[in-house]
Amino acid sequence: MNETIKVHVPRRGIGSDLTEALAAHGLHAEIVDSDETCVLHVTWAADERERLLAGAIHAIEAYLSDRMLPFVVQRADGGAVVRPPGD
Repeated sequence: MNETIKVHVPRRGIGSDLTEALAAHGLHAEIVDSDETCVLHVTWAADERERLLAGAIHAIEAYLSDRMLPFVVQRADGGAVVRPPGD
C-alpha cells in the first residue's frame, strides 16, 4: 500500500494548483474538502514511468536554471524535449 500524507491548504483554488504542481514531480494529489477545510491526500504516482519522467524533467529544469540556460523542458512522445521557449 502506498504511503499517503495530508497537506492542509487554505482554499480549494490553491489545492487545485498544487495538485498540478505535484503531478509534475511524480506525485498524485487528491483534493478532499469540507465546509471548513481543504486537504490534499498526496501519494507517489502509481505509474513508475510517470515518476521517472517527472524526476528527469525536474532534474533537467534544475540544470538549466543553475546554468541560466534559455531553454524549457516539455513532455513529448512519452518522454521530454529541451527547446527554446518560443518554439
